[in-house]
Amino acid sequence: MTTPPAIAPDPLATLTPPMRWLLERSTPDEPALAQISPTATLDSLYSSWMKSEEFASAIRLIAAVLPPRESIWWAWVSARHATQTEGGTAANTKVHAALTAVERWVVQPDDAARRSAWDTGNAAGLDTPIGMVSAAVFLSGTTVAPAHVPPVPPPPGVTMPLIAGAITLAAASITPPEQVQVTMAAFAAQGLEIIKRLNGWDAALHLAHESQQRQQIEYDRVTNAPFGG
Repeated sequence: MTTPPAIAPDPLATLTPPMRWLLERSTPDEPALAQISPTATLDSLYSSWMKSEEFASAIRLIAAVLPPRESIWWAWVSARHATQTEGGTAANTKVHAALTAVERWVVQPDDAARRSAWDTGNAAGLDTPIGMVSAAVFLSGTTVAPAHVPPVPPPPGVTMPLIAGAITLAAASITPPEQVQVTMAAFAAQGLEIIKRLNGWDAALHLAHESQQRQQIEYDRVTNAPFGG
């Protein structure tokens, strides 16, 4: 008789729904996932992951809990830093234009600035850190459709992997290789400072979870509407 395969326990089973949602969204790496316990708080998890150098998981956790504008600013700073620091790649004309366009959107997040960020990010390359940030700017709006046509909302939460990816890629672009982990730790620490300005992890999580639920309701309403309705 064949023995049925053992089913591993769910490491998130004991967490509150908002915290479980956040950790499912941020997809921690296996070593980071193993550090989750029933008594874990976001603050203790972040500290534990930083101590064990699980910087990529820490960056994704922050990206998953920050509001879009704050997370885009964080990624923009990281992308710009990678073009200015020793060992980074200096910005060419297209990258500089994308950096400028995203900065303009951060200061005044209107639709014209959002679409300009998308255009310049495409020109710079969506496989570059600032290109990924530019895509996040575009997808943070209420529609991905051209102007003056009925809105088509982006899927809720779609900017998060772009933000985390841009920050990780910005760090990875710096040489020598041993500087990458140091840079990722510095980027994560900067993200933590933004969370502190939002009154801490719990307040940021509450806002993120409620915002996601509202966006999902609106997304479902629009995408499930009868054709022509």
